[in-house]
Amino acid sequence: MILIAGFIIQLLSAGLSVALKIQRRQSALVHGMFAAGLLVSVCGTAWMLLGHAPDISLPDFISADPLSLFFLFVIQLVSLPIVIYSYSYTLPYLENRQSVKPFLIFFLNGVFFTQTVVIVQHAVLFLVCWEFMALTSYLAMVFEKEKPEVQKGSWMYLVMTHISVLFLYVFFLSLYAATGSWLFTDYLREPLAYSGYHYLLIIGFIGFGIKAGFMPFHFWLPQAHPVAPTVLSAFLSGIIIKLGIYGILRMLFMIPPAGAAAGWIILGISMFSAIFGVWYALAQHDLKKLLAYHSIENIGIIGIGIGMTALGMAHHQPSLTALGMAGALLHTLNHAVFKTLLFIGSGVIYQKCHTRDIEKLGGIVHAAPVFVMLFVIGSVAISGLPPLNGFISEFIIYLSFFETAAVIPSFYPLFMLIMTVGLAFVGGLAVICFTKINSVMFLGLPRTERPALSGDRFVYAAMGFLAFMCVFIGLYPESVMALIRSVLAVNDWSIPPDYGDIFSSMRWVFLSVVLFMAGAVFMRYFLLKIRPGRVSKAWACGYRRLNPRMQYTASSYADEMNSLAARFLLYRKNEDTPKRLFPEPSRLESHTGDFGEDTLARPLYKVITRIILSLEWLNRTDIRYYVACILIILVVYTWIAFLWNL
Repeated sequence: MILIAGFIIQLLSAGLSVALKIQRRQSALVHGMFAAGLLVSVCGTAWMLLGHAPDISLPDFISADPLSLFFLFVIQLVSLPIVIYSYSYTLPYLENRQSVKPFLIFFLNGVFFTQTVVIVQHAVLFLVCWEFMALTSYLAMVFEKEKPEVQKGSWMYLVMTHISVLFLYVFFLSLYAATGSWLFTDYLREPLAYSGYHYLLIIGFIGFGIKAGFMPFHFWLPQAHPVAPTVLSAFLSGIIIKLGIYGILRMLFMIPPAGAAAGWIILGISMFSAIFGVWYALAQHDLKKLLAYHSIENIGIIGIGIGMTALGMAHHQPSLTALGMAGALLHTLNHAVFKTLLFIGSGVIYQKCHTRDIEKLGGIVHAAPVFVMLFVIGSVAISGLPPLNGFISEFIIYLSFFETAAVIPSFYPLFMLIMTVGLAFVGGLAVICFTKINSVMFLGLPRTERPALSGDRFVYAAMGFLAFMCVFIGLYPESVMALIRSVLAVNDWSIPPDYGDIFSSMRWVFLSVVLFMAGAVFMRYFLLKIRPGRVSKAWACGYRRLNPRMQYTASSYADEMNSLAARFLLYRKNEDTPKRLFPEPSRLESHTGDFGEDTLARPLYKVITRIILSLEWLNRTDIRYYVACILIILVVYTWIAFLWNL
């Protein structure tokens, strides 16, 4: 079978990364083999997702259902350009005789175990694969472990991922206690005898929501993404956090719907994450931290689609359920594509310009126009603007709002209007944010030294493929919708025909606009050839010569919007304003915190630390104390087991 052949090639490549002494040629061999394995695998996954049965019978603990195959398709499709970029990313380290072997081993194995997470259907195996995925990602994250910020960010990632696993252990053990089975398929066939299954939804949502990055469990993302190697940042944001989305969707199918309340709770958390995720991004100076907060925003948008799915299931409205699910799945793929593109671009900027601070960048378009064009495509896509892919998935979610208002009476139309305005507000903030970073980084004059920024053919291959996917899905969404319809068909859901015809009409409108703009550019070029225009320097408000210090900064551009939510964003400005007629140099700095970290995580960490320190008296060297503690714990566990079985 094609899919199994791809997995075998990936395993061989991961084995070579362990066996070989990694230098330039060996790195090319390992990356090339793994990329070939991913290419073979994604073709096999797409073939099966389109309705073709596997060539061999699969064991009970392996799933080939459409939901698993769709997420497997997303993982393999987006991992392919990440692996290609990984070769380019590691070349400077190899040229400086630095070892990249540990990073390569853990990264490639992390990609492999991430794929296994979505295809296993046994709770214990799922948790084992989940742990391997988390640990390999952590070990790849500490590639530059000598840096203090890497130690802090990776430690927070490790702690939060194990808190997530703790909730998942409780979730699956409770399911086993209720059904007597570890198989996901049995949870669907047998009604839960456990009367408190509503609490299981909460426990499962917290466990998977931490991994996905929903607020208020989000604070590990802005800490982990900036310090991780850019290859892993792209992998974390593009793929790993999507496993939290997969877990939530899988949970909704395993546990009976808990009524409309579950949908409204998911909608509330998701809209909150979307709005304040993008607002926090607007206040950032660090490019990778800004992109990390945009991951939270887009996870919120995906969550809105999941919330609409839950509402449709609760009200037995197949059309609403199909639109919500289609919007969530399509935005999962779209976010994986354009966020990976942007993170690869941020890595190129950091490697060439040696800074992630947006305020210190400028004029990059003069040094690398092709690179800037690819980055701008990702920026337009993530802002949800037509004709790129981000607009299509958000448009489907808008359609789910309209469908809800039409088929469910009472107060639903009013609340759907509020949701529509909220999602439009998120899109507006995203446009402001990416207008800020693109104008400050790419236009104007360099704020420090002139950036010598250019990418090699592997960088352009990875970014070009992802940019092409942004354009292709935006102009021809039916290609991906065919895969999504396979997921919907399992539960007899289908998108209303009236909505399905919209995509074809939109494509011709988009193509007409693109052709008109291309014609206008060509006409301008033709007219300037006939009669050259007059060129003069930009007017600098009376100054004879414009210099970089006179340019807008990212902070000044976004200051007014950030000030509106200053309390929640923990936004503050440190000013040293002129006070004399001939003043000394002045300064103005803006900083932002994170309410999740500053008001929830840190106080909780201090309380736990205080409790642990108060138990320091238990730290005795006498073996009798240790034996006594073990006996006490055994007695407590025995009583818990006895009371549980009553």
